[in-house]
This record gives sequence, structure tokens and C-alpha cells, in this order.
Amino acid sequence: MDKYKVIVVEDEPIARKKLISLLGNFSNAIELIAEAENGIVAVEKINNLKPDLIFLDIQMPGLTGFEVLQKLEYLPLVIFTTAYDKYALQAFENNTIDYLLKPISLAKLSKSIGKLQSFSKKNNWEDKVQNLLKEVLKIESKIAVTLSDRIIFLSPEDIYFIKADNKYSEIHLKDKKYLISKSLNELEKQLGNNFVRLHRSNLVNREHISEVIKLSSRKWIAKLSDAKNTEL
Repeated sequence: MDKYKVIVVEDEPIARKKLISLLGNFSNAIELIAEAENGIVAVEKINNLKPDLIFLDIQMPGLTGFEVLQKLEYLPLVIFTTAYDKYALQAFENNTIDYLLKPISLAKLSKSIGKLQSFSKKNNWEDKVQNLLKEVLKIESKIAVTLSDRIIFLSPEDIYFIKADNKYSEIHLKDKKYLISKSLNELEKQLGNNFVRLHRSNLVNREHISEVIKLSSRKWIAKLSDAKNTEL
């Protein structure tokens, strides 16, 4: 069997060095041809060198692993390396793409290397990647709220408004509210154009504004359609 030409994409130097070291145990199947310290470098090297396989970190500055895949002109086989919580892993499993949960061990890596035979262009690899990206976009468009015993995911359309609360944000649904450790700026970028800043301390879903009342030439109040008919 020919060796898989491999590129390792990982922004953390220690983690990248460890993975490369572990790959040395599989020199009969793996040939490391390059490494990339971020998503931008990864896109360039993958398109130029055309590896058979990449080990791709998901959470990186600049471009995430998923954004790297969207920008590639040449699509190799992919083994994701991720610290994602298990809520996200269904997307990987449904699309038969392998992943390694960090911290990566020799045993985990050995299992992934053993699966490579089943990942081939003949098995509609490109379609599987596109399906994966669709599933991930569904997950990433939702707001994750960590509770004491579980994580719940809020759909943007169910959010009425969000208020800044020191270093946290208070998310208000029709008749519930949750506190999360994300800033309004982060949430504004994630939620998109359907949400508008009425004030620097709040972010409001346009769909849930029932009326706007003029108090003076420079002051307006928006009334929402939540259970309390909140005015902001």
C-alpha cells in the first residue's frame, strides 16, 4: 500500500509537535509532507501540495477548520482534531468523517489510521464533506447555554432580546432567560442581521418588535412581543 501524504494543521505548537511525533509510529502508512500553523497557511499548502490526508484542527484563529474546507480547491481526506464537546460529534458520525478528541493519544490515533481504508474518493468523499459543513452550520448558528447538568441550544428565532450583564450576556426568550459568558459583540457577529442594537447594552430580534413608540425627538422605545411586553 502506498503511503498517505499528510499535512498536519494545528495552531498550538506543542499540540502540533506531539501529533507529528505520534505519527512517527505509523511511518509505514504515513508520510508527513508539511505542517501549517493556521488556517490561512493550510489553504495555501493543501492547494499547492495536494496531500492525500490532512489532520485538521477545528478551532483556530483566522480561519476555523470548517472555513479551511470551504476555501479549498483540492479536497483531501480529513481527520479532524477537536476539543469540541460531544454535542457536535453527531455531525461527524453521520457523515462518516473521522475525528480525534484532544488530548490525542497513540491509541486514538491508531484507531483513526486503521479507518483510512474506508475513506476514499470512490465513497463520495466530497459529498460527505459538504453534508458535514451543512450540519456544522446548523450547530454553529445556535447559541449554546451551559447549565449545571446539560448544554442546551437556543435557535436565533426563539431569542427576543439580549442584555449585557457585566462580562456576561442575559438571553431572553418569550418567558425564560439564560446567562452566558459571551459579550454582546460576539453574539451580534454570530446572530447576524436579524438582530439590531437599540442601545449599546442590548441586542434585539427585529422579528419580535411589536411596535416602536416615540417619546421625544431623540428617544424611542421598542415594545417586544414577549410574555412581559418588554420595553427597551
